[in-house]
Order: sequence, then C-alpha cells, then structure tokens
Amino acid sequence: MESIGTLAGGIAHDFNNIMAIILGNTELALDDVPKWNSAHSSLEEIKKASLRAKNIVKQLLSFSRKTDQKLQPIQITSVIKDALKFLRSTIPTTINIHRDIQTTEETILADPTQINQIIMNLCINASQAMEQTGGDLNVTVAKVILDNNSAKDYPDLKSGDHVKIMISDTGPGIDPEIIGQIFDPYFTTKEVSKGSGMGLSIVHGIVKSHSGTIAVDSSQGKGTKFIILFPLATEKPMVEAQTIHDIPRGNETILFVDDELSITKMVQRMFERLGYKVETTTTPRDALERFSLNPDNFDLVITDMTMPQMTGVKLAKKLMDIREDIPIIVCAGHSTLVNEEKAKELSLAAYIMKPIDMQETAQTIRKVLDKK
Repeated sequence: MESIGTLAGGIAHDFNNIMAIILGNTELALDDVPKWNSAHSSLEEIKKASLRAKNIVKQLLSFSRKTDQKLQPIQITSVIKDALKFLRSTIPTTINIHRDIQTTEETILADPTQINQIIMNLCINASQAMEQTGGDLNVTVAKVILDNNSAKDYPDLKSGDHVKIMISDTGPGIDPEIIGQIFDPYFTTKEVSKGSGMGLSIVHGIVKSHSGTIAVDSSQGKGTKFIILFPLATEKPMVEAQTIHDIPRGNETILFVDDELSITKMVQRMFERLGYKVETTTTPRDALERFSLNPDNFDLVITDMTMPQMTGVKLAKKLMDIREDIPIIVCAGHSTLVNEEKAKELSLAAYIMKPIDMQETAQTIRKVLDKK
C-alpha cells in the first residue's frame, strides 16, 4: 500500500491537471449549449464522470495513506441507483439487471464515492462471470433489524438497524477451494488484462472502514451472492446550500498562475464569465514581476502549487513580502507540502484541490474576497 501511495502521488498532479482541463471546458461548454440540445445531456455526463474521476484519485490517495476518512450521512439507495444507471450502459445487454430496492430514506455514514466503488466493483465482477453465457444480475437493498441473537451471526456488528445489500449473479459460482482467498490482495483467477486482484480486497477494506461487514455465498454452477450490511445513521443527509444556478460573481482583478497553458486559458474564460478581470501567466517569475510593478492592481492571486522555478507556497511568500495583505489561494493536483491545515499556518487565504470546479471555486473566491 505504501508503494501504491507513492505511485498515486506521482500521477495525481498530472492526472488532476488533465481532469481540470476536461472538467473546466465542459462547464464552459454547458453554458454555451442550450438545454434542449442533445449535446447538453452528453456534456452533463462528461461532467459527472470527471467529478467521479476526481473523487477516485482523492480516494486512492486517502486509502493508500490510510488517512482519516470524512464520512457523511448519505441516502444509500440514491448512490446505488446512480451506480446501476451507469452500469446499465457498460454491462452487455445479454445480462439482465434486476433491482429490488425496498428502502428509500435510510441513511448511513459513508463516503459516497467509496460506496459507488463497492457497487461498481461487485457488479462488474458479476457481469464478467456471466459474459460468456449471459444471465441475471440481481441487486437487493433492504432494511434489517439485528437483535442480540441475530447480531451474533455478524461478529463485527452490533444489534440495531442496518441496511442490507445483496448482489448476486447466475454465473458459474466460485470454486470452494479458493472462496476463502477472494478478499486477499492480488488474488485473482482472471486473465492479466481483466483483473489485478485488488478489487475485492479494496471492497473489503472499504466495508470494514465503514463499520460494516461483507460475506459471500456461492456454489459451483449456482451463481454467487455477496451480502453487505452497514449500520444505519440517525443523521440526515446534508442539503446542498446552493444550486448550480447560484454561482457567485464579482468584478475584482485576479492574477492566476499555472504552468499548464491550457489551464490558464480555460480559467481565464471561466472567471471572466463570472465578471472578474483576469491576468494569467505560466511562470512564477513572470507573476512576481507583474505583481511587483503594480501590487495594488490585484485583489487576489490564485497559484498552482507544483511549478518549475518555484512552488506556489514560495511564490506566495514572495508576493506577501511585497504586499502583506494580498489574499492568495493555492490549488494543487497533489502535494505533500501543502493542505488545508498547512495553508492556514502559512497565512494563505484558501486551498483548493484540482481539478477546479467552477461553482466550488467561485464560492471560495467570494469567501476570500468578502473577508477583506
């Protein structure tokens, strides 16, 4: 896992830069294309996929470093329905997807991206088991109450209200000789091109980190069933404070620094649409020279973290040496040198993880500028 963490950190910056270009330009295109145009729904799907990719990189970094997860109350059925909707377009039509969702309002404390990954992984495994013959993929979600007696069947769980997820297939089943190994890291019976052996071990890790339990029931020739139980939460899901139509605007002057030319072009268009005056540059030294010539011309500086010549933090220090009160936001695809906590210690105004999301970034900009 340490090696995976090192690898993930190495690719996260470049990957998130690419996702920033895709996500940002998609958001700009969504503004240009009317909703009645069929391209609008396609762009919405690109945006959803981009945000999912963003969360997966964040999840991989968190998982590999074994950092504390930020679990929140979520409606489990809505996450499962979204996953099944996506899966229908990727699983062959020779496989029928049946869903029996008997709960609606129940919530659990979870990371929605990780719950999505559990459903995706188990359903794709099931579809691969049936790809030669076709068959039925069944997903059942129900509320169950474990009393003191029934809780004994699940040593990791306490008595109380739980949600039970069952994912079953009509494939060939699992050989009894290997069923005890399926959650082991790197164990796989698939061809090299179809599996790394990490899928079920990651699923197992996610379930355990969410205070749940997972079991498998399989007989050769009679298919496979995975059973997952999560304890229900009493908290209600958080309601989004703003809709996509409530993106805050402004008229201040922003200096934006990023060594990726495609990102600077995209961000300039994005911020100018929100009313801001924007100057961009791809080098920290050029940013420093521009700022030195007229420090009072800028209301805010937003800088990438990882750049040639100097880091975003080093640039921020030099800018604050010239003008102490200049608010600076640092954004990064991945960095071991800065995070939200370190940004506050360094007197930075805010920290943003790439890829840049228009609404989230616009809200952060206004919070920072309105504090001045």
